[in-house]
Amino acid sequence: MPEIAYTTFGRNALLIGLISHVAAILVAMTSASGGLLFFRIVFLFSCLVLVMGAYGELRNRGYNPLKDWRFHVIAALTVFPLLGPLIVSGLLYSLQKRGQEVRVRVSGLFSAIFRMKANALVLFVLIIALFLLFAVIHSRHDPYFKRRVLNGLSTQSVLVAEQHENKDSRRGLMIDDT
Repeated sequence: MPEIAYTTFGRNALLIGLISHVAAILVAMTSASGGLLFFRIVFLFSCLVLVMGAYGELRNRGYNPLKDWRFHVIAALTVFPLLGPLIVSGLLYSLQKRGQEVRVRVSGLFSAIFRMKANALVLFVLIIALFLLFAVIHSRHDPYFKRRVLNGLSTQSVLVAEQHENKDSRRGLMIDDT
């Protein structure tokens, strides 16, 4: 039965690329502040990881990826939102080892996507990293957090103004503007 990825590196890279690709698109569709910056960082990361996984898999199957046009097609197709990882998976599924005659069907592709397993620790670290990146970017660009910082500064300036006012009132220099 043909698989999308046979090596551990290929399975981990392709699944990480797929998950981060979906995460980037989901955050970009939300109205969260900083979503565009998160999308730019994570989408670029996902495309690079998908290309690295495809390179490793093609290398393992006996192809020379840098000289083969199929790798360049895969690298170009990774940038398509939503469809890119599915097309990459389909192309890798259809490109089996040289000399291996296997019937490739679309229904087999979808079952191969669900059979693709990655290291649980790697996936856990990826999800935590995506969450932390989202939290850091969101907290830096969120108007609520900016307001808290401004309120913190204004509290200090109010305290300084009160100190000056107290010094002036002790001297009898209290000026009434009315």
